[in-house]
Amino acid sequence: MVIEGKMNALLSVLVVCSLGWASGYNLGPTDVVFHFYSQSNPTTSQVLLPSVSSISASSFSNNRRTVFTIHNHGESVAGNFNAFVVPAHLSVEDVNLIAVDWSVGASAYVEGLANAPEVGERVATFINLLLTNFNSNEETFRIVGVGLGAQIAGIAAKNSVRPLPHIIGLDPSLFGWTHHPDLLNADDAGVVEVLHTTSGVLGYDYPLGDLDFYPNGGAYQNGCFVDVACSHIYSYAFYSESITREVNGGNEFIGTECEDYESARALSCEGERDISFGGTEPKTNVSGIYTFLTNPTVPFAQG
Repeated sequence: MVIEGKMNALLSVLVVCSLGWASGYNLGPTDVVFHFYSQSNPTTSQVLLPSVSSISASSFSNNRRTVFTIHNHGESVAGNFNAFVVPAHLSVEDVNLIAVDWSVGASAYVEGLANAPEVGERVATFINLLLTNFNSNEETFRIVGVGLGAQIAGIAAKNSVRPLPHIIGLDPSLFGWTHHPDLLNADDAGVVEVLHTTSGVLGYDYPLGDLDFYPNGGAYQNGCFVDVACSHIYSYAFYSESITREVNGGNEFIGTECEDYESARALSCEGERDISFGGTEPKTNVSGIYTFLTNPTVPFAQG
């Protein structure tokens, strides 16, 4: 199988990379860039650097909620992930949408894996400037990351000077992370919400957060067959739909609670249907493993 061959090649390279996570590319001071969007500038960003002067000159406002987005390796701020997520959020409310561009250090997976800790620390520096120099309220913050970006979201939150309320990890990367000291985990934020769409294939297999959702069993998504790239893309397609449904009246991704990881993967869960994936509102005092079924095409949510 072509997919199996590619996976074996990736695993072989990651054996070398796992020997030293910190040996990444020496990122320069402007190699992690922050792009600011709001309903006033939904398509053309204001480019920010983590400095008081740069943020002060922007349209950032403490009167809005703040959402950070962090892309995967092989993408940039103008990639597919943000093309889904940025307009989804801005269609619902006027937020400070800050899209992190770390593409200089993320052209290949191994490079991105090595650079992830430093990128997370750079994002934390930006967050800490907002919290300490601009008196932003951390309770209005959310970080949304995909793939390596999901792991970076956890690193950023770990290094925040105040606990953040909500991280959403979309199909967090698996390879190189099983024993990684910075692995995304439930302690990184008030609620760490994780969506697994290529579980055990490209994405992390076992539960990582307070809430772990395994749509369609978590490995391959309905409509993608065995196309792992398609299933990965569906992670942020599902997330975006969970946001836009609030203005277009669509269905929610309502989860069914599972006893454990194995029942989620086997789609044999019989628990309560008492929580939904995604959406704009923060979640508090929630935990568990859930699954839900989706339609093969838009709209994905079945309610």
